[in-house]
Amino acid sequence: MDTNKYNNRSDDYDEINLQELFMALWRQKVLIVVITLIAALFTGLFSVFAIKPVYHSRLNIIINVPESYNTKYGDYLLPLTTNEQYINLITSNDIMKNTIEDMGYSMDEVSIESIRERITIEQTNNKSDNQNSFFVKVSSDNPQEAKKLASVLYDNYIKFLDIMITEGATKYFLNYYSVQLQSLQVEYETNQVLLERNYVLLEETPKTINQKEVMDQLDSSDNHSEYIIMGNIINPNYTELELDIIETKQTINSLQNSIDLYNEYINELNSKMSAVREFYETGNYDEFQGEVINIIKSNIYLPSDPITPSRKSSPSISRNVIIGGLLGGVIAVLIALIKEYWFKKEVK
Repeated sequence: MDTNKYNNRSDDYDEINLQELFMALWRQKVLIVVITLIAALFTGLFSVFAIKPVYHSRLNIIINVPESYNTKYGDYLLPLTTNEQYINLITSNDIMKNTIEDMGYSMDEVSIESIRERITIEQTNNKSDNQNSFFVKVSSDNPQEAKKLASVLYDNYIKFLDIMITEGATKYFLNYYSVQLQSLQVEYETNQVLLERNYVLLEETPKTINQKEVMDQLDSSDNHSEYIIMGNIINPNYTELELDIIETKQTINSLQNSIDLYNEYINELNSKMSAVREFYETGNYDEFQGEVINIIKSNIYLPSDPITPSRKSSPSISRNVIIGGLLGGVIAVLIALIKEYWFKKEVK
């Protein structure tokens, strides 16, 4: 067996044990320390001067909106059924657009998507429950703007819900009472015709019946002595017509009252729709009074106003320095090992 072959092969490889590895790193300790410090310093400087700070202002929104609400016009079934659906509306396009305008941002520089990315919704209860408390965090690169953005966002959120629910309820009740009014008018006209017909029949119907004339119409062969001749008696048909007329009048009066009330409701609702359309045209919320169902301020509210954040949320300079130092140390070790074994092998 040719042992020289295996001996020559073993000579081609440098056998590295653990002690030699530590000694190699120790010989390159200055290089490792320098590279690690440079990486940590560079990361710290980059975090301070190159990365924009992020501040968060938080809204704690309590939502407890019922499924239906009782109004002067009747019960209105609200369009959304859970509190989660209501809180998710805070990032809708209309709210984002109005928030950009109220903050004085330019639509060319700040997009709806960029504002939406700065809003985070956090749930405070178990997801299996119908929770009613939500944390909404709003981020910005300075603390004053973060607080202002949170306040403007919440104001636009309340306005949006008020307009949305008012518009939906107004359209619903307008449609309902318009249909009901048409039905009442048909019934009213029908009863008017019936009343006039009963008046004509009443005029043609004798009020009393003369029994003597009735007896005269009897056959002369009958024995009149068997009948007791009395005076005139009230005609029952006449009495029945009078009762029908009274009942019809009462029905007409009731229908007229309902028609007047429904017309009043429709006028009020049309006024509400005009206010909604004016808001969409002018954006002036002060002139808008959402009185159809006033549930927003009583069922969606803030326990406390947002505050100016006292410290930034990110970046964490100390954390970034540690991460940068660790990565720099790893790179430094690799460089040291390459320098010790690769380059020295090439020299040999």
